[in-house]
Amino acid sequence: MAVRTAAVRPPSRLATGFGVFAECLLTGVWIALAALPVVTAPAAFAAGARHLRRHLNHETGGWRHFVSDVRAAAPGGALVGAGGLAAVWLLWLNLSAVAAGLPGGPFVGAVGILAFIGGAVTVLRAAAVWHPGARWRE
Repeated sequence: MAVRTAAVRPPSRLATGFGVFAECLLTGVWIALAALPVVTAPAAFAAGARHLRRHLNHETGGWRHFVSDVRAAAPGGALVGAGGLAAVWLLWLNLSAVAAGLPGGPFVGAVGILAFIGGAVTVLRAAAVWHPGARWRE
């Protein structure tokens, strides 16, 4: 007597897309929790990027892997986060000068905003390529 097995179909593109969407939402919650102390935000983004990369490569990963990645990224990430807080303070100072009506204020404000945006993109890009053992400056 032959045993009949059902053919296993691969998941559809829709199911795969919803799976990635759900994983992104879950990772966003984890990043929000890990970034609550503000200076740990770069480390949380780095751990989130690694988690999503593991998910897309069909590797094992979960909360424990995420937490270990946050712990590994925290020493250098805290310095980057403190630098980010200093950049926010400098941007606020520049915008206060613009509001006070100082000569050249609008130009200084525009340059400050562009520099802040460039810095934020640089930090997020560094977090996306971070891996354990890597330095943040690399």
